[in-house]
Amino acid sequence: MGFSSADALWVSNQHGALWENHVVTQWLRWRDWKEPSRWFWYWRDQRGNEVDLLLERNQRFIAIECKLSERQDKKAAKGIEKLKKFYGESEIDHAYIVCPTAIAFDIALGITTMPGWKTWET
Repeated sequence: MGFSSADALWVSNQHGALWENHVVTQWLRWRDWKEPSRWFWYWRDQRGNEVDLLLERNQRFIAIECKLSERQDKKAAKGIEKLKKFYGESEIDHAYIVCPTAIAFDIALGITTMPGWKTWET
């Protein structure tokens, strides 16, 4: 990609996409080792609302949204809220906003912010 230093990466417009790639790749690796038959999805509606990763389990979804900033709030869950409205609350098992935070914390009912450096049990 041509970055000469970490600083060059952080000031580029690519750093968010690289974080998302890191998170999704960690989950693909997890799936390949632990549950090769599990389905993964990406969701986007016609208005551009999206959720970066959906893990299907027992015909319900676990939603994962990747955000690069360390501190998240309910505004970061916009895509997750649109997904819940589209499919219905009952179809979403739980939702996560994955970011480079050190600790997990809830930002709303059914939405947890998680460290994105590795996977966790779903």
